Amino acid sequence: MNHLLSETARWITETEFVYPDGSISKGNGESNIDVKEQIVINNSRTMFGETEITNDYVIGLASDNEYKFESMNPELGILKGVFNIDRNLIFSKFTIQDTELNGFEIIRREDNTCFAHGALYDGHTLINTWNAVMKKV
Repeated sequence: MNHLLSETARWITETEFVYPDGSISKGNGESNIDVKEQIVINNSRTMFGETEITNDYVIGLASDNEYKFESMNPELGILKGVFNIDRNLIFSKFTIQDTELNGFEIIRREDNTCFAHGALYDGHTLINTWNAVMKKV
């Protein structure tokens, strides 16, 4: 069964960030995934009005169902984490280097569409949650 990281592809994204006060930010973007033998590169960007947020992932295969990753996010810093694979699902857990920031994300693939849901915390305090729909181009 395919998951988001199982093939080279370009994905168009619609993302929604929800904050504890109930405010919502919506964005549009893309993820470009390049699968090589032991490495996956994922260059992603999302536009929120005039503001662009990027995440450039370098993802290494650790085992058949686990990847380790590092990503540079100019807003947050260096993310380090793990992707655990269960058929068409990816479970991600990450921390932001030299901070108390941490989070998780679950990405479910159904054919040529992925559904992502995640949350970012500062220690145990929720900063925001997000959901995204990704469509393969």
